[in-house]
Amino acid sequence: MIKKPDFLLSIILPTYNNAEFIASVLSSLLVGLTDEVEIIIINDGSVDKTDEKIADFCRTAPTHQIKYIKQNNQGVAVARNVGLANASGRYISFIDGDDAISQDYYAVLLPLLRQEKYDLVRFKITRNFDKLFSQKQCAINELKQQEITITDDYTPLIPTFHASQWHLVDKIFHRDILANDLFEVNRRYEDLIFVPFQYFKCRAIIEIDVNLYYYRINTSGITENIRESDADNIFFAMRKMSDFIKDKNHLRTIATYMMVNCFLEGRKIIRKTKGYYHYSHEVLSDIQSVLNHGDLKVIDKKVLKKMQHPALDSFISKLNYYLLKIINKPISKKEN
Repeated sequence: MIKKPDFLLSIILPTYNNAEFIASVLSSLLVGLTDEVEIIIINDGSVDKTDEKIADFCRTAPTHQIKYIKQNNQGVAVARNVGLANASGRYISFIDGDDAISQDYYAVLLPLLRQEKYDLVRFKITRNFDKLFSQKQCAINELKQQEITITDDYTPLIPTFHASQWHLVDKIFHRDILANDLFEVNRRYEDLIFVPFQYFKCRAIIEIDVNLYYYRINTSGITENIRESDADNIFFAMRKMSDFIKDKNHLRTIATYMMVNCFLEGRKIIRKTKGYYHYSHEVLSDIQSVLNHGDLKVIDKKVLKKMQHPALDSFISKLNYYLLKIINKPISKKEN
């Protein structure tokens, strides 16, 4: 899938109608850029001035390090897969078309990548541009770091799976870890569907306690535009994980944390979009699969009851919803 490595790091940048932000994103990628890095831009059929902005960038950027690919609109998953197919770096990172990186992104990360010691490098993201790391704040060798070594015991990954923060953009993956894995096409929450499975392949991880990535609050982004179908995508991730661990008893406990968070997040989206909890026959089957293959000892008792009795959970929620409508009171968005 991924070509023979020519660079240390390939940065994959899919973009769609990001004309307002793409210039600042690309400018941030040039600061501190070395010959070890290639930037792969995939314009996923933008109909605004995104192409024009990228063309301006390419005229001033080092041409041998920039790959600009234009395609018909097919979604961010396809765009990222195209990026993977064209990447030639020993490490792979991803950046969204409306965000930015720290001016010291390369200075912090490239020395770690040169060692080729780590399967995955993780750093922090911030929603406040002013909180991006700068060497003016402190020296790079003073940054707090944590190394995670995984053998046959996956216990060190429990905090990660318990937090279930599966952002793609705050991680750099060794090419051998990604192998031939692809992003699920026509799915939202593709990070959730993709990232947890990469962790199972890792043996050495390093986490850096520093903000290297600026995550812009975009009103057109997924988190600001929840759809009823989003719950299906989250339950799809839960189903994929449940299927994955059926014959992998050593992963049951750690995978359960991720699956339970999928249940809670999918449930929350259903409530936000419908007003009450409602589970399709497929989702009911998915929940039962988690109960069959997961480690029930690590599930909170209240959550476990909701999973074991989804019909009752749905009935009570729906009853409350219609009672509130009858008495003409606003519906609380707070979880039961």
